[in-house]
Amino acid sequence: MPGDAGRANLTSSPANGPRTSRLAACLAGLVRRGRRALRGITGMPDYEAYLEHLRCSHPERPVPSPAEFFELYLESRYGGGTGRCC
Repeated sequence: MPGDAGRANLTSSPANGPRTSRLAACLAGLVRRGRRALRGITGMPDYEAYLEHLRCSHPERPVPSPAEFFELYLESRYGGGTGRCC
């Protein structure tokens, strides 16, 4: 049918490709920012932000795995020092 061929051309046209990829990029950015906000609210550190900091400020340091990063975070927050009473 001629109407079906026209519809197929609309959905597969190059003009819709960039729009779809922009939408996907926007949604991915929103999800990333939402996860970062939730981590900030709950006190969890942001591994991606830490990696970016390491690359920019301390390129000579080894990059820890996510598990090692979490262990470092726990140690710096809860261990290795005098406790607080309140």
